[in-house]
Amino acid sequence: MTEDNTMNDQMSDLSTDIPILPKLSERELKDKINLLRQRLEQSERELKTIFRDISLHNEGGQDLKAKRDGLNARVKELSPKAAELRKKRDGTNASIAELKAMRDNLRGKGREFSEKIGELKKTRDDLNTTARGRFETLEKAYSDELNIFLTVDIPLEHEINVFNRLLELGQRLEATKKANEVHSEISVEYDKAKVIYTDMDSMHAQIQVLAQESQKYHEEMIKIYDEVDTLRKEADSYHAQLSEKFKNISPLRKKIGALKAEIPKLRDELGVYIEQMKGYQLAKDEQKNEGKREQAKEKLSKKGRLSLDEFRLLVESKDIKL
Repeated sequence: MTEDNTMNDQMSDLSTDIPILPKLSERELKDKINLLRQRLEQSERELKTIFRDISLHNEGGQDLKAKRDGLNARVKELSPKAAELRKKRDGTNASIAELKAMRDNLRGKGREFSEKIGELKKTRDDLNTTARGRFETLEKAYSDELNIFLTVDIPLEHEINVFNRLLELGQRLEATKKANEVHSEISVEYDKAKVIYTDMDSMHAQIQVLAQESQKYHEEMIKIYDEVDTLRKEADSYHAQLSEKFKNISPLRKKIGALKAEIPKLRDELGVYIEQMKGYQLAKDEQKNEGKREQAKEKLSKKGRLSLDEFRLLVESKDIKL
C-alpha cells in the first residue's frame, strides 16, 4: 500500500457530517472554492511532507537503534568475561594472602629460632671464654697433671699447686664439654631454621608466580572494563541521538493529528460550495440552452437546416415529436 493510499484511508476515517453553509454569490463562490482548494492542497502537501520527514526520521532512528543495540549486546557479551577474570584474580589474591599468612607464621618461628640460636651462641662463647682451649688440649693437660699428682713424689707445696691446676683444668674441661654440647644444639637449631627458611623461600617463589598471574588477570580485566566503558559511552551517545529524534518526531505527530482533523472539514466545506456552484452552472446552462432552443425553433419555422445539436435540443424540449 502506498503512502498516499494510507493517508487517504486515515483521513477517510475522520470524515464528518457535511456542514450547512451560507448561500454565496457566484463570484464569492469562485473565490471561496479557490481559497479552499489552495488550503486543501497546502494541507495535503504538508501532510505528505510530514509523513516523509517521519519516515526519514524513522529510517535514521532504526540505524541508531541497531548501532546502540549492537554495542549493548557487545557489552553484555564482555561483562561476564570481565567478571570471570575478576573472580580468578580475587581467587589468586586469596591464595597469595593465605601463603603470606603461612610465610609470616614461618617468619615468626624463624625469628624464634634466631633468638634461641643467638642465646645459645652467647652461652657457647661464654663457655669458650671460660675454657680457653680445645677439649683435646685441655684433656691431655688434665691427664698429665693428674698423673703427676697421683704418681710423682713431689713436695707438698708443689702438690698443692698441681691440685689447684687440676681444679682449674677440670673447670675448663667441663666448660669446653658444655660448649661443645651447646654448639651441637646450635647445629640442630640451624638445621631446623634452615628447613623453615627453605619453606619460606618456596612460599615466596609461589607468591611471586601467583602475583604475576593475578596481575595478568587484573590487566586483562581492566582492558575489558575500559572497552566496556567506551562501548557504553558510544551506546549512550546513540541513545541520546535516538531520543532527540523521537523528541523531534513528537511535534510532527501532533501536526499530523491537526491536519487529519482539518482536511476532511475542508473537503466537506469545499463539496458544499462546489454543489452551490453546480447550481449556478446548471442555471446558466439552462438559460443558454433556452436561447439555443428559441433560435432552433425559429430556424425550424423558416424551414432552415438544423444541426444535430439543435435537433436534439428540440426533441428533448418536445418541440419536435418523433
